[in-house]
Amino acid sequence: MEMKSIQHIKAAASKLRDGKLKRLGGKEVSEALRGIMLSLGLESKDEAIIFSALFDRSCGGRCSDLDDIASYFGASQLDVMEYVPALRSLENKGFIVQTDTSECRLGRQNFMVTNYVIGCILENRKPDNCKAKILEKEFDKYDLCKLVSSQVEDDNVTTEALFQFVESTERDYASMPLVKDLKEILPSLPDRTLFYEMCNDFVEQDGNGQSNVTSTLRDMYPAYGIRFKVRKSLIDGTNPLIVSDLIELSSDKDGMTLTTNGQRLFLGEDFGAFGQQYTGLNLYSFARQIKEYVHSKDHDAEKQGAMKKLAEKICIIEESNRSLECLPKIKEIINEEDLRALFYIACDACANGDTLSVSREMGEMYPVKERNKYIMEFKEETHKLQRLDLMEMVTQSSLFGEYTVLQLTDKGKELYFGEDASLYIEKPEKKDLIRTSDIKEKHLFFSEKEQTQLNIVGKSLQDVNYNNMVSRLEEKGLPKGIAVLLYGEPGTGKTESVMQWARSTGRDIIHVDISASKSMWYGESEKIIKEIFTKYKRQCKRSKLKPILLFNEADAIFASRKTGNNSSIDQTENAIQNIILEEMERLDGILIATTNLADNLDKAFERRFLFKIRFNKPSVQSKASIWKDKLPVLTVEQAHSLAARFDFSGGEIENIVRKVLMSEVLEGKTPSIAEIEKLCSEEKLSKSSGNRMGFSV
Repeated sequence: MEMKSIQHIKAAASKLRDGKLKRLGGKEVSEALRGIMLSLGLESKDEAIIFSALFDRSCGGRCSDLDDIASYFGASQLDVMEYVPALRSLENKGFIVQTDTSECRLGRQNFMVTNYVIGCILENRKPDNCKAKILEKEFDKYDLCKLVSSQVEDDNVTTEALFQFVESTERDYASMPLVKDLKEILPSLPDRTLFYEMCNDFVEQDGNGQSNVTSTLRDMYPAYGIRFKVRKSLIDGTNPLIVSDLIELSSDKDGMTLTTNGQRLFLGEDFGAFGQQYTGLNLYSFARQIKEYVHSKDHDAEKQGAMKKLAEKICIIEESNRSLECLPKIKEIINEEDLRALFYIACDACANGDTLSVSREMGEMYPVKERNKYIMEFKEETHKLQRLDLMEMVTQSSLFGEYTVLQLTDKGKELYFGEDASLYIEKPEKKDLIRTSDIKEKHLFFSEKEQTQLNIVGKSLQDVNYNNMVSRLEEKGLPKGIAVLLYGEPGTGKTESVMQWARSTGRDIIHVDISASKSMWYGESEKIIKEIFTKYKRQCKRSKLKPILLFNEADAIFASRKTGNNSSIDQTENAIQNIILEEMERLDGILIATTNLADNLDKAFERRFLFKIRFNKPSVQSKASIWKDKLPVLTVEQAHSLAARFDFSGGEIENIVRKVLMSEVLEGKTPSIAEIEKLCSEEKLSKSSGNRMGFSV
């Protein structure tokens, strides 16, 4: 009957225990050892002998060092040393495992049979691929660093013995990536030893710890001379670990930490598993995390290397959140990590309905020299984030005066928030925005001179012509804004001309509510006027074609500036006009102003209007055309008669037409020519004859 593996082990153990490793050639012992070799797949009797002892003790839950094995056999440790190769062979095959990987001295190392092998023996199965079945992990970089650290901290180990041990260990694990990579960077064995020690400190404190310079160097170098020499090289930055950007010193020079590069070298694929975790952030928590880091004590802008550390941190947080679709686009547009950080902070502010103080954010981000440089760039509108149209500076007012803030542009909001951008993009109020698609076509009739001027403006506002004209003006260093003044009698078609230009060129109209631009509160009117131009600029950026900024009845705020010792109201109106003059000077768009009282306009505005078109009362022929266009039921003679008898503007003729249409609805018939003439005679407030020029108010 074939014996089981455990029976062979029992038979061998009964002869070997306390046998002083004698009489190994006996028949019973030889058969038992041969049975162990065949049933377990061992290669030599020496392996079977050592395995028997370790299995016997492992069944009792005990691990064994060389002294325990010698005691088991009743032999000396010198006798057992002959079997060390067999012990190592069993370990390499995965039959046994060293339980204290931090111990480097052979005489003190402990071993046990693995749980997998014990299970196979109890079930009478031959162990298969034991190395892969070991429940205990294989020796890795963490074990290596722990092993080195145990020697560094052992008071009985001399500096020479420490370095000999590290050299031997590196030779044993020469294929380990950490060992190979570190040897390429640091040729010096003492430097590598210090790095291993710091890596162990890093892991033992969950990736958040430091190594103490004084105690670490004291453990490595009992001799004062070499210790102080190494310390000096660390402090003055000449140490290879500092030069290679693997470690950095704390501000007080008594702490050492791994840099991001050092962590990457050490951790490899495990990078990011230690310290604070940044994975799984959404758009909002991501931006908030960036802001919290920049504003935390971990980022001290004045500290040496702070900007490099900031760049590394930004990259770590970005890499930990690759699932955010906006990040690759942002990184493609903005190469600089510090600028991306500022952009993310602005995104956090936008999400929370806040703005950013230019001086505060620059102070948090940069040391003094760079801070002032970037503040100036923002003020001069030359900063890269402004040139990319991702951020803008806007002026705001408070009880304490004006101040400038940073905020995202619509383009910046769309880049970062994607589908959520609509939540943060301010849309013009419906009453202020006239869509080109909502403008009805109307026929306007002017004198030949007026029509020629109007046609020039209309052609200039066609997109192709407009873009060419702006480019030419810019090339010549001339103001590229197009400003048009339409002035003349009421009801002569000024506003309607703007409407028809907008309809024919596909441009929307931003209509300025003049009455809303003046406030009873000191300083508010200026703020409102500035906001009008700020909103217009935003609408220009979000529109395919630049819209028209329309100031109707502009004399209300374009009037002549007051001189002398004036009231606060006069001062406010002068301030408003100065703002408008400045904005017109740097206008990048289309501004059209209409007024009935051109004589009231300040002369400073005159030169800023590229086109100035006067609208006169229509001629008899023009009025006849208007009558015929508005009321097709009239004969040519009737239309000419009404035009000759009544000195109406186009707007007044339109009023009569509206009354005619109302009469048709109410009476069910078109009024006769006599009834139309009666309506005309009632149009003027003046009781004088219909041929009087103008009208009274």
